[in-house]
Amino acid sequence: MSIKSPKRIYRKTTRAKQEEQTRRRITEAVVDLHRTVGPAQTTISDIANLAGVGRVTVYKHFPDDAAMFRACSDHWIADNPPPDFTQALTEPDELKRAAEVFQLLYDYYRRSYDMMGKVMRDAKTLPALADVVENGWMKLLQNLEDALMPAGKTGAGAQRYRATLRVAMDIDTWSTFSGMGFNDEAAAELVCRWLEQD
Repeated sequence: MSIKSPKRIYRKTTRAKQEEQTRRRITEAVVDLHRTVGPAQTTISDIANLAGVGRVTVYKHFPDDAAMFRACSDHWIADNPPPDFTQALTEPDELKRAAEVFQLLYDYYRRSYDMMGKVMRDAKTLPALADVVENGWMKLLQNLEDALMPAGKTGAGAQRYRATLRVAMDIDTWSTFSGMGFNDEAAAELVCRWLEQD
């Protein structure tokens, strides 16, 4: 029976802390590069240089794109959580409910567009990133869409209503509104006018 010395335990603890700090530095570098140039333009060399480590160290912590994208997403979301839609979704009037939800959603897009705009753009060409987006942000939007669907809507009317919600929730739709000078409240009001037609 062998007894581990305190010195060995201390070394292992120190090494684990150093590994954790290195992983965090790499993750923060990935987040910064994704926010500034986008995932598609981020290279391992760029990440290594910004994190102050070698390329091999980056691969050691993130052996594939999927692992890197998940870590980046988790880290960024922790600092930039999506809005809490709970209160807005309790509004009984369907159009007022939609207006409140879209104001919250569009405010979030405005605050996070430097990252989310690039991620959503690059997810169209990066399958590993598309998977992270699909299992994260797109699920949230799907749940919102379901929550905003009026209970009595059926048939073609329900299909049009859902299509309008889906288009309105797209970050590119918000970007178009913003580029045309709409503030978030005015953009949400316009969406509600579309929904009112259905």
